[in-house]
Amino acid sequence: MQDLLEYAASSQDEVCGLIIDGKKLFRCRNAHADPHNQFLIADNDWLAAEEAGEITAVFHSHPMNLPTLSSADRRGQIASGLPWILACNGVLREFRAVPHLLGRRFEHGVTDCYTLFRDAYHLCGIDLPDFDRANGWWLRGENLYLNNLPQVGFHQVCPSESLPGDVIIRQPFPGADPCHAMVLLDDNLVLHHDCAGHLSRREQMRPAFVKQMHSIWRHEQCSSLNLQGIYADISAKSN
Repeated sequence: MQDLLEYAASSQDEVCGLIIDGKKLFRCRNAHADPHNQFLIADNDWLAAEEAGEITAVFHSHPMNLPTLSSADRRGQIASGLPWILACNGVLREFRAVPHLLGRRFEHGVTDCYTLFRDAYHLCGIDLPDFDRANGWWLRGENLYLNNLPQVGFHQVCPSESLPGDVIIRQPFPGADPCHAMVLLDDNLVLHHDCAGHLSRREQMRPAFVKQMHSIWRHEQCSSLNLQGIYADISAKSN
């Protein structure tokens, strides 16, 4: 970790490298035409790293104050399929290679509303556990959200006090547990993924959503939740 931070601090441009076998930094030249804002690992550096061992992660720095992956970073990460480690402001953060937030097909326990909520928070700087959940939990009183959110740092807030980044829990089925999570974004938009055959999407808050609203939750580290992580991923997907 110290090697990565020292390497990042050695330049006012973005530095880059590859992690070999999960433990060794292979330093690469930033071949991008705008190295202060982006990075590019040349093919010969990548091939040389592959000869040294298994590439297990991509490393780069943000000399500017952007502690999340940019849209260009997300496009590169999706293409690589690897975890990316980012150094910014003397802090390291590893990002899982999660799929783009928009356009996912619903599969319970794999790509469902909690997966989207968890991955969105991960891209924004807050890591949440992957709760065990069997299909139909909302009909058995297992209360995935109501039982688990307080255990991982969330507390309820009044709807009138809601802020972008808060999580809205809906009760779309009468008689069932509140079972659908949506992340509130700016301009009264929500990011969510339901099981009605829709792809994961961003859309305006509907009157039906308000009617089905059960509660709104905020993480104790909400000041660390950088929504640029979500917006950069949406931009990357759109482009």
